[in-house]
Amino acid sequence: MDYDTRFAKRIFPARAKTIDSLAARDDNFRELCADFSIADELRRKWETSSAAERNERHAECLELVETLRNETEAALESASMIVIKLLPRR
Repeated sequence: MDYDTRFAKRIFPARAKTIDSLAARDDNFRELCADFSIADELRRKWETSSAAERNERHAECLELVETLRNETEAALESASMIVIKLLPRR
């Protein structure tokens, strides 16, 4: 299946397989990837805008993109963790 993960995979190319795997099973991660992509689109829009509020909106978008990047990275780190369950001692 193809989810909107292209931007996340461009930012984290070494983790493309993990992104695909996580997106296939986690609705919240798919939404996070979509939000990340949309935020970057908005950032690019405001970067080239001639509107009076351009600088303020662009700065807000930069902050949002960075926040979503950190959240995406944290989700990928969590997905890459190996959980080891210890058996009780006998």
